[in-house]
Amino acid sequence: MLRPKTLLRALPAPSRLALAQASVPSITLARHYSTPSEPQSTTTTTTTTTTTATSPPPPPTTTSASPTQPPQKQTAYHVRRTPSNQLAVYHLAKRGGNKKLTSIKKVEGDRARFRAALARDLGVAEKGVVVNNLTGHVIIPGHRKEEVTGWLERQGF
Repeated sequence: MLRPKTLLRALPAPSRLALAQASVPSITLARHYSTPSEPQSTTTTTTTTTTTATSPPPPPTTTSASPTQPPQKQTAYHVRRTPSNQLAVYHLAKRGGNKKLTSIKKVEGDRARFRAALARDLGVAEKGVVVNNLTGHVIIPGHRKEEVTGWLERQGF
């Protein structure tokens, strides 16, 4: 009995020329999806109407932020979001799980002002909030992810 590997080796692969000469219709894939592969004819009729009455110009529109996002304030710091549009706030556990921390990543700009505002609004001692200027991370004692994400969203980030 022949093994499957030997069966595959025994049958040569067809060449492009042999496939082109075969009577089996081939399927061509279109590279540009916006244009149809087969030409189609369409007829368009345009009708224009004129009115003699003048309508008042539309009222000026005011530019405002979308209702889902609060307007952003101009601050000296900024917290970028992740590619999945989430805030980069994470829980950490150190020393065997006894030391609980919250890490805020992607903080840019004046991190000292960010640290002061965060400590003031969350009611944390400013000494406890640690800033790593090299990585841009801000570390807060305790698991406070929900509080921090709520504060960041209220700030407009």
